[in-house]
Amino acid sequence: MNTQKNDINEELERGFTDVLAEKLPKALPTIVDASFEPVIYPAGFNYGLTYGANAYYNPASLSTLNSTLEFDPSGDAGISDQKLSDLYISVLQNSVYAFSSATQKQLSELDNEAESQIASVLRAFENSNFKYSDPLPPGGKIADVFNQLTALYGPITENCDNLPITLSSLRDAISTYIEASGQAYNLHSRAAQATAALKAAIQNAKTPSSKNGGMQTGDDAYYVGFDKLPSANQLIGSLKTDSNAFTVSISGDSFSEEECDVCVESKAKIPIPIGCLLEIQVEHSSVVNISDYTSSETSFSMKITYPGVTALSVLPLSLSSDNKTGWYSVNILEEIKNKTGDLSADGYKLQGGEFSTGELFGKTGRLNYFKTLIVSRTPSVEVTFNKIDVSEFTKYVHTDNNVKIKLFDFIPLGDVDHSYTLNDVDFSESEQSVTMKFGSPEISGSVPLEQQVAYVLGGTPEYVD
Repeated sequence: MNTQKNDINEELERGFTDVLAEKLPKALPTIVDASFEPVIYPAGFNYGLTYGANAYYNPASLSTLNSTLEFDPSGDAGISDQKLSDLYISVLQNSVYAFSSATQKQLSELDNEAESQIASVLRAFENSNFKYSDPLPPGGKIADVFNQLTALYGPITENCDNLPITLSSLRDAISTYIEASGQAYNLHSRAAQATAALKAAIQNAKTPSSKNGGMQTGDDAYYVGFDKLPSANQLIGSLKTDSNAFTVSISGDSFSEEECDVCVESKAKIPIPIGCLLEIQVEHSSVVNISDYTSSETSFSMKITYPGVTALSVLPLSLSSDNKTGWYSVNILEEIKNKTGDLSADGYKLQGGEFSTGELFGKTGRLNYFKTLIVSRTPSVEVTFNKIDVSEFTKYVHTDNNVKIKLFDFIPLGDVDHSYTLNDVDFSESEQSVTMKFGSPEISGSVPLEQQVAYVLGGTPEYVD
């Protein structure tokens, strides 16, 4: 029975999300683009992006924006628990900038020709109280010298004028080395700058701060940065725009004692158990069983309306050219994807066996995320039953009761703390019809702004491919 129920739910859910994917971009083309992917995400989105006297960013909001996507076997997207910044850090920590076999051979030959100059550089480096990295990077100690100095003082210029005067012996040694082997210097400098960017991306993502573009979430707390987020008032204003609404229609008939046929818009009818149709829980206790009031002549129509449909851009803050701010680098990720395993290419590459490019990149890759999140106010629901036992049904379902409803076991509306209100009940005993209008109650001041949520419809994926 459970297997059948799950299969039915999946079929209905697919029909429902297919309608969203097909019709929402056409209904609201200025808000939702054609690449929109619907999701079922009961947790919702905390639309109070900033709150309180200090206007701190809401960590719950940022956490949702920082979510990666997961994909089921058929390729449908869902919002995962994996955080993009955490996965990104792990990927970069398992990557390195490496030369191709040919470039490395060329550099080794050049360094061999400048052996005495390199020895002088290493001696001056050690005498200046620097310590070599463990393990050493590709290219050995001379590469490590360039990496460390570049990370501290920026790319080393040909006359070394960006190194402090206190390192005069080291400056002189490097200048002599550059004069003797300018081509080797260019290669070491390129690798050092690439390595510095890699390390900065990791560091800025691991320890966000006011200096590197982190978003302040508390007195001493910061979250990884995102670019061009709206203010809380802008987002709330957009959610209150009633003209940006979208409605999905569902109908059903052919009721028996155990099931009925359900159709989402123009999709094919699907027989479902009546118990999966509409669950109405009254006053957080008793559950109204629809099948107690239906007959073979019963039919229903339902409209689910999403008011205030709003697009929210999700832009991880890009790593700046000087590596001081931001954390996300498309260039680094693209090089990892394209150059890992290619011994003929210079660039960033995965090392070790923790990740593979196949799992990280492409249409179902783990690094994908929503670059635009589509949200709305909590949807309203209008349900009309025809040929139903009106007198008995309305004894339990009336406007004096607060209710929690769930549609088809996959569209949850309302929760334990914030249930739906049955706003209106129209019925006609002569026509044997009942129309119920459900809506989310007005949020009172007792619910803090940072805890109030919008409904998540889906988003536009950013595929790292």
